[in-house]
Amino acid sequence: MRIPPAAPPALFQAACGALLGLAFLWGSPAGCAEWGRFLERFVSADGRVIDPGQQDASHSEGQGYGLWLALLHGDRPAFDRLLRWTVDNLQVRKDALFAWSWGRRPNGSWNVIDYNNASDGDLLIASALLGAAAEWNHPPYREKALAVVRDIRLHLAFPAGKRRLIAPGYYGFAVQERLLFNTGYAVFPAYRAFAAAEETAFWSRILEDARSLLREAADNPFALPPDWVVVEPEQPRLSAERGPFFGYEAARLPLYESGLEEPLPLFGPFLAWVERSGYLPARVNLVEHTVSTGEAAAGFHAVFALAAERRGKGDLARRLLERGRVKIASETDDYYSNALFLLATAGSGRRGLRWP
Repeated sequence: MRIPPAAPPALFQAACGALLGLAFLWGSPAGCAEWGRFLERFVSADGRVIDPGQQDASHSEGQGYGLWLALLHGDRPAFDRLLRWTVDNLQVRKDALFAWSWGRRPNGSWNVIDYNNASDGDLLIASALLGAAAEWNHPPYREKALAVVRDIRLHLAFPAGKRRLIAPGYYGFAVQERLLFNTGYAVFPAYRAFAAAEETAFWSRILEDARSLLREAADNPFALPPDWVVVEPEQPRLSAERGPFFGYEAARLPLYESGLEEPLPLFGPFLAWVERSGYLPARVNLVEHTVSTGEAAAGFHAVFALAAERRGKGDLARRLLERGRVKIASETDDYYSNALFLLATAGSGRRGLRWP
């Protein structure tokens, strides 16, 4: 399926012109060309973020990433297209949350595939709207955001043992005091943005409980949390069903921790290993203490460059980013890697706007 460009060249160039003179990560502006390529490869003309690796489906997470990328690149026309498609096609539940999956149904029609939500998508979309309301002085964005924030708080907050956490979805993850938690859904900057917008004590506790959970879950030689954790009244444990791996899900955490004033007490031993070996693996087995032979995608290199930079490992950060730039050129159909790469390299320093 060929994806048409999302905007005429004149509109795109005007949006990118707003970036001139602004400082980005490591002193190098995130190129408008990279954002333009993302739009052309992964965003339809009507604002749908397309995942070629998932039969051209779309997900609430992808729409959230697209909204944040449009905001970080100062591209309000793209932001509004993305938002319109998201609201029209995914905000179709009885609450203000978003159906997580949209694509081709068995009968060949295109529509919502699964009406359950995914909380990372809800968090990303709502926080992007709050950022856009402030950046472009547009109160209706804030009104839309607060409706989503309210329903995240009302429908997804779950007491799991001594903690209160945001469940990965409305259905299928929580039973009594047991919660299956996706660590890659801990979007810390969204929690902070929500705490500034409403119910400060509630969202501050959500942030702190998620941070303490990750500390406990990362009790292994690499100081890495697994992608999935079973949270109970006792110590959190690995999910036997989902596997003992750090990888595809939790690899986003170095990006999300950039919204915290202090880095998480994670990743240090792993980064030291990466520095010695000169290799960033796609996955780590936290039980066998082994790494995959497959190298991580470009987006993972970029987010771990952020982690290295925050921990004073500037040389490693540059090497990881350089390797990511080499790899991204061949990842033309990998929406997820491209999104993470752009978010990691475009989200720093823009007039005080922090990612997310």
